Amino acid sequence: MNALIGNGVVLLVLAAAVGLAVRSLWRSHRSGGHCSGDCGSCGGCRHGK
Repeated sequence: MNALIGNGVVLLVLAAAVGLAVRSLWRSHRSGGHCSGDCGSCGGCRHGK
């Protein structure tokens, strides 16, 4: 029973970490990401708009 609770806690922590990483990537993408100004190679580039 203790192993089941331990595994559940680990899974919750991993899910939280993945959620935070996805949220960070989403916010970075929405703010223009890491565009260098070469909009031909940057799908989400908003340079000059």
